[in-house]
Amino acid sequence: MTNSRGAETLDFRPSMRQTMVITDMSVRTDGEVSRVEIELEPGQSGPPAHVHPQQREIYTVEAGELKVSLDSDRHTIRAGESIEITPGRVHRFANPSSEVVRFRADHLPALRFEEYIRLVHDTVHGKRVTLPTVLRIVRIESSYGDTIVPPPGRRMVSKILSGLGKLAGYPTGSELAGSVSQERGHTSTGHAPQRHDGG
Repeated sequence: MTNSRGAETLDFRPSMRQTMVITDMSVRTDGEVSRVEIELEPGQSGPPAHVHPQQREIYTVEAGELKVSLDSDRHTIRAGESIEITPGRVHRFANPSSEVVRFRADHLPALRFEEYIRLVHDTVHGKRVTLPTVLRIVRIESSYGDTIVPPPGRRMVSKILSGLGKLAGYPTGSELAGSVSQERGHTSTGHAPQRHDGG
């Protein structure tokens, strides 16, 4: 859903109790920065540990406390504070508190992060996390090696899961992005095609 400011809200529930607003920052900065605003519910973790090979990422907390794992270090980021994650570092975030945490995540440069996160949202929205859903996400991720990859210790597992997803007939991120683009060219809704995975 896009509002009048050009921002787009993605609701990842029930698979992940978080909402994400994609702002128009990447358009305004000609791709130098992608800014998303995230609201993470109490007791909720973000996505599994991952690496951005070619992007810096900066988390800035607006309300609550965000726990950030950065390689082997643990950090607590409070309202008004920021943490920068340089390219290649393994990281993840969580909200173990009893309060909602609101923060923004800036990816510099934008690369294809927004395209990737939209495809993941389309895949998980309204679904619980099941094996078919995981396989679909891994297949999507396989097309975005410049943007996001698993930690070194999980890359072989990711390749195996991607292979299983391929055998199951699940499309890569590039294939999905092409189909979404084609769908948007032929309809006025702008919604991705419906996909059924039994999950």
